[in-house]
Amino acid sequence: MLVIYISLGYSQTNSQSVLTKSVENGISVYNFIEKLAGSRNYDVSASLTFDIMDGQSHKKITFSFDMVVENLENFVFYLKAPEVIKDIVIQYDLISRRVEYKYKNFKSTENISSNVSQVGDVLTSITDFLSTPLFDVVHQSNYVEFKPKNAAILARFGVQPITVRLYTERDLPKKIEILYERTDEKVVLEFKKFIIG
Repeated sequence: MLVIYISLGYSQTNSQSVLTKSVENGISVYNFIEKLAGSRNYDVSASLTFDIMDGQSHKKITFSFDMVVENLENFVFYLKAPEVIKDIVIQYDLISRRVEYKYKNFKSTENISSNVSQVGDVLTSITDFLSTPLFDVVHQSNYVEFKPKNAAILARFGVQPITVRLYTERDLPKKIEILYERTDEKVVLEFKKFIIG
């Protein structure tokens, strides 16, 4: 059983005001977690866009994919774009620990030894990182923003500070943006479809 705990980095005395403020503004991470709890089937269509600088010019690369999860045991990724990876299907069976790669008439299978708890560990690490006192959480009308408190200090040490914005619609994720402080570069994960159950 995968359990995810999300804290928004406020002290316990402020936890009620965080929940109240987020609900007032129409953004609630708690409602999303509540929808996820106990669900074992998902149908997701998403695109991942990298809008980055390459020397003096902008480059925009978008990867599109569909993901279907059945009973939290069978994970299937259908790669849609760019053209070079279109029609590749990756299927992972948690019970048999096998990954199957398909492309048109070609098929390859391999056994893997990774543990599903590693996925939980990664998610926990991300949420723990975002919930540290190093981040300010700002609630806007259509997104929640995680921003480092000491961006200037991080920049002095050569770390480029980022801002993470989570957009939701009807308590489901709509878009996640990773923005860079000093440039207009960004990474955007956009969910065109997110069906639970």
